[in-house]
Amino acid sequence: MIAIKHLTHRYDGRDEDAVNDVSLSIAKGERVVILGASGSGKSTLLKCINRLVEPQSGSIEINSEDILKAKKQMSERIRGKIGMIFQNFNLLERETVLANVLNGRLRFNSALRAVFGMFSKQDYHEAEEQLKRVGLEGLSHERVSNLSGGQKQRVAIARALCQKPDVILGDEPVSSLDPKLMKEIMDLITSICIEENITVITCLHFLDFAKKYASRIVGINKGSIVFDGKPGDLTEKDIVEIYGKTRDWYIYGRTGY
Repeated sequence: MIAIKHLTHRYDGRDEDAVNDVSLSIAKGERVVILGASGSGKSTLLKCINRLVEPQSGSIEINSEDILKAKKQMSERIRGKIGMIFQNFNLLERETVLANVLNGRLRFNSALRAVFGMFSKQDYHEAEEQLKRVGLEGLSHERVSNLSGGQKQRVAIARALCQKPDVILGDEPVSSLDPKLMKEIMDLITSICIEENITVITCLHFLDFAKKYASRIVGINKGSIVFDGKPGDLTEKDIVEIYGKTRDWYIYGRTGY
């Protein structure tokens, strides 16, 4: 479903590539966790897939369409089928829960209708259904700024589901939550993606979480893939290669979360 070939990106002013000649194929319905220490390039790789970062070279084909070479209209159509869940939620804090979730319906509406918030009955129905699905029924008209961190992430998940995505990308979606909420949110994302056969690619720090929620782990160190396999295949040597014997290795690879 996703074919990444020789992807490379270096940020301005940096001496090393954030993503270094990465090639990766991901099948429909896979639950891939990109695992690595802080600054390893995992978030950059994820953002390249959705063109939030424009890489210097390589290709990213999604359902046989290269999103990096696509013209604006085609690129927007491809991106419309990619839901994104961020560590910092990326919500409109002053808007209501419903207004935020309705933003997931933008790809089904013209630009003019979207600008003026002219959503259809179907859009409203879909938004309410997804709020029920993530356990936020009754909070449609609550301002997002009044919600807890766990509730905000549920809003972000409902927004992504309103897109009817083929792919969901999670950029450290649980890093700002406490351990109990981390488990609740990952359980929710995983169960929905299995039920809907949605391909999910998640960046995580924590080895224990990666093993529990991934069908496949891709380990990255200094922008390069150093492991690609099933969670049960990870050895101590692989874990050190992914993290290096650093503070991140001790915190996320050795002691859990």
